[in-house]
Parts: sequence; C-alpha cells; structure tokens
Amino acid sequence: MSCKTTSGMLQVSVLLIFLNLAVYGITQVSNETLTLEAKPQHALRGEKIAINCRAPFWTLRRHKLFKLYRNNWFIKQTKDGSFTIKSAKHSDEASYWCKLTIGSRQWVSNHLSIRVSERFAKPVLRVEPAAEVFEGLRVTLTCIARRARRSIRLHYTFYRDGSALETAPDAGGVYTINAAAANVSGNYACEAIEMNSGPRKRSDNVHLYVKQAFAVPKLTVYPEGQLVDGQWFKLMCTVEENLSGAFLWYGFYRNGIPLQSPSDHSDYISEPARPADSGTYHCEVTGSKVRKHSNQLHLSIRRIPVSKPELIIQPEKELIEGDVGSLICLVSHGSLPIYYQFYKRSGVEMFWELSNTTKCVYNIGAISRRDKGIYHCSVRNEVTGPLQSDGIELTVIVPVTDAVLIPRTNGTEIQPGECLVLRCLVREGTEPQFIWYRDNVPLRNGSASSHVTADGGELVIHSFRRDSVGRYHCAAINTGTDGTIFNVTSDYIEFTLRARSYSTEIMASLVPVLLFAGLIASAWFIHRRGHTANSSTVSQAKRSQASGEAAAASNLEYAVIGAAHNAENTTADLDYSVVTFKKRTDAGSSVGVSSNRKKDPNPDPDDYYITYATLKYSEPSEGEDRADGNIYENILLN
Repeated sequence: MSCKTTSGMLQVSVLLIFLNLAVYGITQVSNETLTLEAKPQHALRGEKIAINCRAPFWTLRRHKLFKLYRNNWFIKQTKDGSFTIKSAKHSDEASYWCKLTIGSRQWVSNHLSIRVSERFAKPVLRVEPAAEVFEGLRVTLTCIARRARRSIRLHYTFYRDGSALETAPDAGGVYTINAAAANVSGNYACEAIEMNSGPRKRSDNVHLYVKQAFAVPKLTVYPEGQLVDGQWFKLMCTVEENLSGAFLWYGFYRNGIPLQSPSDHSDYISEPARPADSGTYHCEVTGSKVRKHSNQLHLSIRRIPVSKPELIIQPEKELIEGDVGSLICLVSHGSLPIYYQFYKRSGVEMFWELSNTTKCVYNIGAISRRDKGIYHCSVRNEVTGPLQSDGIELTVIVPVTDAVLIPRTNGTEIQPGECLVLRCLVREGTEPQFIWYRDNVPLRNGSASSHVTADGGELVIHSFRRDSVGRYHCAAINTGTDGTIFNVTSDYIEFTLRARSYSTEIMASLVPVLLFAGLIASAWFIHRRGHTANSSTVSQAKRSQASGEAAAASNLEYAVIGAAHNAENTTADLDYSVVTFKKRTDAGSSVGVSSNRKKDPNPDPDDYYITYATLKYSEPSEGEDRADGNIYENILLN
C-alpha cells in the first residue's frame, strides 16, 4: 500500500471520528497522533467546560506534559491533558489547541473553537391593552425572555418605579392588575432570574398611564346652613366628568352605614330630619369596577321644642253608647321622641306613650256612659317640659228606651171640666224629646184646652171635655251622630168622659123652654126699641143660641144671674153678667139619673152643677120692662 493511500485512509478516519464526536457533542482535532476535545464545545454562560488533550496509546506509559493554548496564548499545562473551565464566560469563547512534549519530541493538535452563549435573552415587557387604559380595566403585564434550552427555569420579578411588586409564586411571567386605578400609573419593568445559577436580567421600562374613568364625586346638601328637627334635606352627589362613559351607581352613607341600596339616582331626599340623623355623610360612585368616595359632610340636626298639644275626639265629640271612639293628641312641631299622656277630669292618668310621631292615639273602645267627661292630654320632649292641651268634653248619647205613659188620676173616666195630667217617662235616654198623640194624631202645644210642660214630658188638659175623649199615647225620641234618630212609643190609654146625672138631664130638657122664652122677650124688646138695637147683634144672638142651646139643654136645672158688669165702651148698650146654673137645693130634686136612665141611689153632689161664661144683654129703652127686655147669649167657658 502506498503512502498516499495510507494518508487518504487516515483522513477518512479522522473525518468519521469528527462526525461521530459532533453527534455526541465531542470534537476531536488530530494532527497525526494528538487529539483535542471539549465538552461541550458550545457552552452556556456559567456552564462547566471539560477540555481533554489525548495522546496516542503508545505514549500513555511514558512521561508527558500537556500544554493548552487559547488564541495561541499559553494558559495552562497538565500531565494528564485534562483542562476545566468551571464557569464559562464570554471571554472563554476562543480557539483552543494543545501541545504534547515528551522529551525532545512534541505533538501539536489542531485548533478547536469553543463558543459561549447566554443562557436566556434579555426579557421584554409587554402591556395589554396597549391602547389607553381607563380606571377599572384589567391590565396584564407579560415578561418574555428567550431561553437557550427548555430546561432552563426562570423566575420573574416585576417593578413599578423601581419598587418590586408582589406576585404569586406560580404566576410565571405574568402580572395582572384586575382593576386599574389612577395610583397604579408609573414605569414598569420585569426581571428574569435563572433559578439554578442565579443570573438575572431586567427589561427596559414601560410607562403605564391609567386615565380616570370619571371624576371624584362631590357631595353637597340643600338647604345649606343649620338644619332643624323635622326639616327635609337633600343630598346631591355630583360627578363632573365621565370620560369612559361608564354607567354609574350612587350610594349614600351616614357614619359609614348605607342609607339605601345603590341606585342610578344622584340625589338622596331624607325623611323629616331627626336629631339622630346627625352625623358624617358621604356618597360613593361605582362604575366599570371603579369605586370612588366623595368628600365628607358633617350635618347637625338641632332639636325643636314641642308645641302645645291639641286634643280631638274621633269620630266626634258626641258619641252613641256602644260606638268605638278614640282620643288623638296632636302637636304641630317638636323634636322626637315625644312623651304623651292622656287624662280624664283632673289628673286621672289613663294612658301614656313615648312616640316617634307628632300624634298619639288612645283608643277608648266601645263607649259607655261612664266615659262621659272632660279629657285633656300633655306632651313633653327633651327640650320642653310638660305642656297641656285644652280640655275637651266627651258627650255620650244614650238611646231612649221603654217609654211609659203615667196618668195623674184614678181611672180612665174623667169628670167633665176636670184637669187631666199625663206624664211620659223613659227608662233611659239622653235629652229625650216627647211627642203627644190623641187617636194617633199629634197634639199641638199651647192650645186653648191643653199645654205641654217645658221639658215636654207632661201633658196638661185644663178642662176635660167631650172633644178630649180618645186614646192617648206618647213617643220619646233623641238624636245620635250622623242624624241617627232613636224613638220609643208608650202603650195606649183611652180616657172617656164620665156619664151625666138625672138632674142634669132634667136641666137639659128645660134649656129649650128658657131659650124659647128668651126669643119672645127679644122680639118684644126689639119692637119697643125699634131700630136702636143693632140688627147684627140680634143675628149674633140667634146664632149663639143655636150653638149654645144643646149644651144648656143637657145641663140646665135653673140659672142664677150674678152681678152685671159694664162694658169697657160706655157708649155701648150692653153689659156683661155671669150666669151660674145649679141644682135645686130641695130634697125632692136630689135624685140623680145615671147614663142608663135609672135612678142612682148615691149621686155625687159634684155631678149637679156647671158654670157658664158671660151673658150678653141689651139695655131697655125708656118705658120698657127691664126684666122682660134682656136678650141672653150663652157662651161656655173653657
């Protein structure tokens, strides 16, 4: 085999060895018999590099000295040909070769290039969203660092304005701001640190500016100035600018306690203010996950003295027994709470209550007559002492019941001319009014024959006559509330006229005879006087006779004419006399006649007289007989 062939085979062998070492990360350069290898040839910064200078096998047992050169500069020598770079640096990246010296002989390896790369690249910080950021938006910061190998594990730290931010251990290279606020604006950077070797690299700064979604709200109150107890006030929460266009919700707070649920109304109208409403107020506005507090306002509610109370009765001051009634004590103003007391008469307390309203109600319940009386109420609060209302009288109307008709006489047969008194009574009833009836016809008060007493409960018939006969009863009424009328009616009592006596019948039979005689005398008298007598008087006398004859005929026994009286008009020719018809005083005329025309063995003396009123007669002319010239007119007295 020629030398050229041997040389060619050696080159092929060296090439195969080089390829094989390249696959396994080992490079060998050989100049005939000396080989330089490095593991790894492409190292990472900080990584350990093992370099070996290998001699032929026949030199292993001989004394040898290996020298290592970097960029043709001697750096180190060893006896075994092993060289180590403990922590690769960029300065370790160079061309290496070694030299073997045995005695006077030397072997030189070919050059071997060793590269040193960064373990990971400088991180880059990325912010999303990249456009303008408003308050409340979610902001994500991502730290991106390219690694030389997947096995390299990095830890990331984020900074704002040079200060480290806290992140979760497993957050990786992401930092999240869930709801951006104005105070998170600043310069952000991230730092990547390899967990094993500890190199660290920081990104460039990225400026993050968070725009406010809406302005800080401002709280105002209307009206301004001092508020008093019972006054209404309104709180207004104003947002001057809403750049994000977010939908806003408003909440109002007193001493940190919400006054209502959040709503879309920017104002709050209070109930009438009370001293307990004093405190520190603020409003809170929420929109796009942003919550902002307004300024604080301190409100002080001044207490008001209580006014003089007014007491009223419902439904009215006059109530029917059994109705439901109540007392209401009212004040026009006064700080709450107010202490109410109800009294009856003088100092008899019935009810009290501490109330947070300007009125207090005391329910009496079903009204009874015992509730009748004068009531009043009193009030006081923390500012004012007791103030008392004016008294108010409660009137209880008791409906009338059980009307009874009581006559003040014995029996129901009444003597002619006798006075009859009837009394109408009720068992109970407030201020009853009485109505009297005869034969179901109401009787008028103040007639000539009867009258009713002032209280209406007594009917007086001055002289009982034939037209007084009938069935009597009374009714009692009184009026309740709303025009309600209560009435009761008594039982009926029938009163009759007592029967006439026998002597009375005889007297009645003589009346026509006497009247006839009177007519004859009148004719003779007229003939004598001629035209001196007034024709109208004669006519009147005749008419009067017609009306009075029946009464006289039924009662007359005989008549006695009393003293004559001159008329007030001295020019008149008439005087007035009183004529009394009486029974005869002889024993033979003392026998009476009963209503059945039989003899009455025990007649009542009172049955035998009746008194009549004035008799008119005319003066006789000259030469006339006075006794025969009188014309009488019989007028019955009531």
